[in-house]
Amino acid sequence: MNRKNFLKKITAGAAGLAAMNALTPASLLAQQGRRWDSRDYTWISNHADDDDESRRRLEKIKNAGLDGILPSGHYERWLRLAEEFDLDVHAWFITLQRGGDSYLIENHPEWFMVNHKGESSVEKPAYVDYYKWLCPTRPEAQEYIMNKVDEILEIDGIKSVHLDYIRYPDVILPIQLQPVYDIVQDREYPEYDYCYCEACRSKFKELYGEDPMSFEKPGDHEVWNRFRYNQVTHLVNQIAVKVRNRGNRLTAAVFPTPDIARTLVRQNWSDWNLDAVFPMIYNHFYHKPVSWVGQAVAECRREMPATTPLHCGLYVPEMTAIEVSQAYEYAMENGAAGITIFPDHSMSREHWDYLSMTMVKG
Repeated sequence: MNRKNFLKKITAGAAGLAAMNALTPASLLAQQGRRWDSRDYTWISNHADDDDESRRRLEKIKNAGLDGILPSGHYERWLRLAEEFDLDVHAWFITLQRGGDSYLIENHPEWFMVNHKGESSVEKPAYVDYYKWLCPTRPEAQEYIMNKVDEILEIDGIKSVHLDYIRYPDVILPIQLQPVYDIVQDREYPEYDYCYCEACRSKFKELYGEDPMSFEKPGDHEVWNRFRYNQVTHLVNQIAVKVRNRGNRLTAAVFPTPDIARTLVRQNWSDWNLDAVFPMIYNHFYHKPVSWVGQAVAECRREMPATTPLHCGLYVPEMTAIEVSQAYEYAMENGAAGITIFPDHSMSREHWDYLSMTMVKG
């Protein structure tokens, strides 16, 4: 699609929105005069479309007022298509969860995390078969990840390297997901508690004189928890140096608040050296109302540097069109720099229409 045709479609879309104002709740219409200086995105995980179908997706994204996309692969293709719509492209990189990396699984299973029962995540992954996780403590695993980052940085036009699954496996799942796997996690259980590989045990014992495998309640051991936080933090901050040295930016998708992140997945992201953070504030996962989006953003902001932008992640399949728009308002009112929706292909026409009316930018 050329630029001329694209502008025609934007004009037609604007006319359609004006026509539906009579059907729009007064509270939402009242918000249309408010202008936000936001930068807004969508994660893209579905790459099966042909080019024309992808262009239709990108047109919806652009018409709604979003500024860019974060595809989880096929970066060159998305760069080529997104350029037609003046959308930025950020490389969404699945980092430590390497369940689809057959090379690593076949050749270096010893690099993967081990649970408190001594079971490798390669041989007995938690929850789902792809939950196979590299250990951030192992120098070989760190080097492998750094080489993958180098490959991304070779791609001209990428606006940032965007880390995801940069954590430990969920020692406790969000409350809504536990019934999906027919489990109750009222405390930490050893089969979900990582990492007790030889590298982690040896390093911790060298530093503190204890073998974490001997801990009866490791979740209560503050030093052991801090040790695990720091393994991931060290890797992230190494990546940050590499990315910045190449003149690029580093961002990350993280769990919704610093406290939830530390408790559920040993992720202390408030210590990371990031250019922007994308917390996945999926309120339904935690049985929370949409207003919790604003509370979570405020909690994040209290632990973050004031100059680091926060782009609030929204899981749209379980949100009504009005809730997506409300979530945008709650996020912006509490210090967000914008939102990031997931997944774009779950957005109905009504979702896109309501969001575009709310996202009036200054």
